[in-house]
Amino acid sequence: MCNTNKDVAPARIDYIDAWRFLAVIMVIQSHIFVYSGLKISFLTPYSDQLDRLGELGVLIFFVISGFVICSGLVAEKSRTGTICLSAFYVRRFYRIIPPLWLYLSCLLMLNASNIIEISPQQALTSASFLCNMPFPEGCSWFAGHTWTLAYEEQFYLVFPLLILSVPLINNSGRFALAIGALSIGSMLLSKAGHPVIGEYSMYFIFLLTGCCSALLPENIIGRIRRMHVAVWLSVIALLLIGIGYLPDESEKQVKTVCYPLLILLMVLGTPTRIKAIAAVFKNKGLCYLGRISYTVYLWQELVTGNYLGWLTFVYVAAVFALAMISYRYLELPLQRIASEMSNRLKAEAAEQQTLVRKTEGMIVSATQEGK
Repeated sequence: MCNTNKDVAPARIDYIDAWRFLAVIMVIQSHIFVYSGLKISFLTPYSDQLDRLGELGVLIFFVISGFVICSGLVAEKSRTGTICLSAFYVRRFYRIIPPLWLYLSCLLMLNASNIIEISPQQALTSASFLCNMPFPEGCSWFAGHTWTLAYEEQFYLVFPLLILSVPLINNSGRFALAIGALSIGSMLLSKAGHPVIGEYSMYFIFLLTGCCSALLPENIIGRIRRMHVAVWLSVIALLLIGIGYLPDESEKQVKTVCYPLLILLMVLGTPTRIKAIAAVFKNKGLCYLGRISYTVYLWQELVTGNYLGWLTFVYVAAVFALAMISYRYLELPLQRIASEMSNRLKAEAAEQQTLVRKTEGMIVSATQEGK
């Protein structure tokens, strides 16, 4: 199942990195203003809206992840006719797991020092990407945010196989219809008294929407990227209206059906041709902060618990500093190792494929001579 080409890094879209930063800021603000116990009187009436804004940040991450990861898979399949699954999983392992396990190890050390509370079982649940499952003990506050990683890794464990084997996945129109059917099914499950299953499928819709956008024809992607700024602002306004004004039950339904497309249009349609918008979304500093957002997301949970008060802001700044160090000295070196291993796997697969073709050729020749 492996192609014979070396890894070819897709062109990095800078404004997507900026959106990653904005998404992690949405998550952090909800943790600070809703869950940290910090009392800011004029924000108290808006706690529900701030919480929804935090979830919107997670949903933005899901759509971006689906688009970026699946763009690479689709490009590889277009070039070679297949996907090197072993190389993909190696890259995914080195990108996600070492920073996560480092964070969880630190949590266990802090627990052993009686600074925080997290059981080994809770840490193991997070390390195994099962924090989105309804286990009685849960994952504790300090690792509870890994429910998002659980959805992503469960999704990417299966989705590359679907690209290879399911014709539906390789047609953006049929794929979009399938996502629509899943959205309706998710709502019906929730209404029928199965909210856990309905919510579980709902989050995958955002990942699938990102993946579907990676299959869109270039002319459609081009139209989205040339979206008029007034339309783009209207999309953002619709999301903010849903977050700010809809009742809980209505917002859940709108979130399932409308938010995936709105987020996709908001992110991919960012009109960076407008100088004022480009000054934000093409800002090198902001884009760099987006690239380190994974480590920021992991460690911000530790410093936004209900015990630090106003010091929370100081510790959040420290988390960004830690993320810069981690990105340079841990994540980038690991990504280089993953790339080398990925290329080695593809080279080995190329040798095997060459040997198989030679063997098949010899069998054909021997068969013809026998006749």
